[in-house]
Amino acid sequence: MYWPTGISQTKKVLLSGPYWLGIVADALWAVALFVPAVFGALTGNPDFDPSLDFRLTMAIGGILMAGWTILLVWAVRRPIERRFVILLTAFPVVFGLFVIALVRVLEGNTFQVWILIKTAVLFVLMIGSFVLAEKIDRDRSSSD
Repeated sequence: MYWPTGISQTKKVLLSGPYWLGIVADALWAVALFVPAVFGALTGNPDFDPSLDFRLTMAIGGILMAGWTILLVWAVRRPIERRFVILLTAFPVVFGLFVIALVRVLEGNTFQVWILIKTAVLFVLMIGSFVLAEKIDRDRSSSD
C-alpha cells in the first residue's frame, strides 16, 4: 500500500479499514450469490432452493460482486488517490443494500436485522474514509 509521508497509523486504519471490510463482505456475498445454500444461510432462509433461471440471475450478481471486490482490492492500494471508489461503494451500493434489508425487516424477516446493521456501519465507515481521504488530499495540496 502506498501512504504519503506523515500519515499516522490511526489514519491508515480509518482510511483502509472500510475498504477491507467491504472486500470481505463483497467476497462473502459473491460466494453466496454462486452458492444458494450459503445465500439461504446468510438471509435466514435455509430452505432457499431457487430455480435454474433464478440461480443464473444470481450468478450475474455474483460476477458483479466479485468484480467489485477486485475493484476495492485495487483501490485500497492507494486509498487517498482512489477515494472515489469507496464513495461509490457507500452510495449507491451499500446504501442500496441497506434499503433492501430494511424492506425485508419491515416485511417481518427479523433475521435480516444483522444485514441492516452491517450495511449501516459500513456506510458510515466508508463515508468517513472518503471524508478523511479528501481532507488529507486537501491538506497535502495546500502544503505543496
